[in-house]
Amino acid sequence: MEKVYSEQAKTCEVIQAGKATVDRLLQFSRTLHLVEYKDFTFEANLN
Repeated sequence: MEKVYSEQAKTCEVIQAGKATVDRLLQFSRTLHLVEYKDFTFEANLN
C-alpha cells in the first residue's frame, strides 16, 4: 500500500473554451427550465 500513496498524482491541463462554446452553453442555460412537483423534477428546454 505504501507504493500506491507515495506516487505523485498527475496534474491536469487547463483547457480554454472558445467564445462560441461559452455562448452556446449560456443560451442553453437560459432556455432550460426545471419544474418541481412533489418528488418529481421535470426539465423543459424552451426554444
